[in-house]
Amino acid sequence: MDRQDRAEGVLMGLACGDTLGRPVEFRSPRAIESEHGTLTEMVGYGTHGKPAGTITDDTEQALCIARSLVERGEFTPNDIAERFVAWYNGGPFDIGIMTADALGRINGGESWESAGQNVWEAKAEDSNAGNGSVMRCAPLALAFADDWDTLQRVSRDSS
Repeated sequence: MDRQDRAEGVLMGLACGDTLGRPVEFRSPRAIESEHGTLTEMVGYGTHGKPAGTITDDTEQALCIARSLVERGEFTPNDIAERFVAWYNGGPFDIGIMTADALGRINGGESWESAGQNVWEAKAEDSNAGNGSVMRCAPLALAFADDWDTLQRVSRDSS
């Protein structure tokens, strides 16, 4: 299997996992089990009321990063921020609170660096530890798998 096949598999796996979890997002294991038993296939509606197979903000943003990396040939935070803002301006049905706040600031002219930092600092301790940046990191891991130092740097910058 070549590198491109693996990359496509990782992104497909990310999207499939996202679509499996989206209908039951924010629900307890007990609530999921009482409604679905063991959830083994894509179902529709549930959280966010979307049909089966619908991806969330996590996959949408991962794809923005992947497209930027492929088209630019490098990690370009300004380009990724512009792609995120364009997606945000399209009115996504789902977006994390801190991500929405940061993208709103970027949309208003603040730099990607200061927007993320300012949103993080404005949140009370214990409410500023979102996992959104982890959910969209697969493209970075693919692009920089052979360069640990760069992977760490771009992962921090992306977060």
